[in-house]
Amino acid sequence: MTPRQYSMEHRTAMAARTRERILDAALACYRERGVGATSLQAVARQAEVSAATILNHFGSADELARVVVGRLAETLQVPDDSDWHERGRTPRVRRLVGEMFAFYDRSAPWFEIFRAELNVDPVLREGEAAFWQAIQALYQRVLGDALNDPHVRGAVFGLTHPATVTALRASGLTPDDGAELIAGTLIRTLDQWEGQQR
Repeated sequence: MTPRQYSMEHRTAMAARTRERILDAALACYRERGVGATSLQAVARQAEVSAATILNHFGSADELARVVVGRLAETLQVPDDSDWHERGRTPRVRRLVGEMFAFYDRSAPWFEIFRAELNVDPVLREGEAAFWQAIQALYQRVLGDALNDPHVRGAVFGLTHPATVTALRASGLTPDDGAELIAGTLIRTLDQWEGQQR
């Protein structure tokens, strides 16, 4: 009997499939239980692997959570203006608000799950900090110097906050209608600011 021959390509492909199963399992467990209440054993059962296999692929439960949170951010498509074609402040502000409202709408279930754990889970805090840093950089690119004014900054971040989206939805507005309302308000605020700069 000849020993089975494994090619490196086959092993690499198997490892990649196992890694994907683990990530899918962790995501499902986090959605069901939250990150803090999910053990490596629970993820291992869901992925049909051992906890040692998870550690072999990710090194720790924190690193697994870090990768899952990063992948979730990619999947939810955090707004980014790199492919926007709009020119001028008014159309870019409308696009910014529309993109943010759509993002908050599609990510609402995850915000609810993670919000409860932000104060206790360092990986989630890191993910949230990276998210807000990316959003702040996006706002800076779209709004420029106006964002340095404390009143403009307060209006922009307050009116495009997830809680505002939730409140507008609760009042009966669709995300698109809410985005249009807030974009108009921000455009008027920016027009006032610009008038004061002259």
